[in-house]
Amino acid sequence: MQIIPAIDIRNGNCVRLYQGDYNQETVFDENPEAVALTWKSQGARQLHIVDLDGAATGIPRNIAVIKEIIKTTGLLVELGGGIRDENIAEELLQIGINRVILGTMAIEKPALVRRLCQRFGEAIVVALDARDSKIAIHGWQKDTVIDVLQLSKEMIKFGVRRFIYTDIERDGTLTESNFDAVKKLIAGVDVPIIASGGISKLRHLQRLKELGVEGAIVGRALYTGDIDLQEAITNIGG
Repeated sequence: MQIIPAIDIRNGNCVRLYQGDYNQETVFDENPEAVALTWKSQGARQLHIVDLDGAATGIPRNIAVIKEIIKTTGLLVELGGGIRDENIAEELLQIGINRVILGTMAIEKPALVRRLCQRFGEAIVVALDARDSKIAIHGWQKDTVIDVLQLSKEMIKFGVRRFIYTDIERDGTLTESNFDAVKKLIAGVDVPIIASGGISKLRHLQRLKELGVEGAIVGRALYTGDIDLQEAITNIGG
């Protein structure tokens, strides 16, 4: 299982939100590039970056910062936040992003998801961002009535080969993952799942590994010191 540090960028800063609430923001560092280098020094091979300004507005806003992170660290980067048309997705892949994460597009432009999967294959990942098992979009600010498993099965038909599942109500809370929901999703689809939201202890990572996730995204717990990245990678994942 791969352990993937999260870097959420808003107004050029490295921040964390509580349950995706833009009004409950903690700024952890004004230099996301330095944070990325820290995670690299502790063994990270990949970064999960979210452009929070992009997620809220529909257009990525922190591309210059992200370019510097790619250039400086040389790490694999998956990016989400505001990727809602084909040109933006293509541009991001051309600048060195390894995977683009689609959320809102999966609901509002499913035919475009199909086209992107046909063009870019496994570089396309769909985010299953859930509140009470229902998908939320537009930077988690708009709820839908679409069930996580329903959407994932539809997206697989369109060519999606990997999902990132996040329980919004646990994200940034330092509680624990929604293990039951992760287990249900893994049982329901036959593609790799990356889990996110609420991971705050090494035993949570161990449990996710036992469930069979491909990767686990860790955010706030790294910044607060509840999880030591190097220890987690050495003892549980890679």
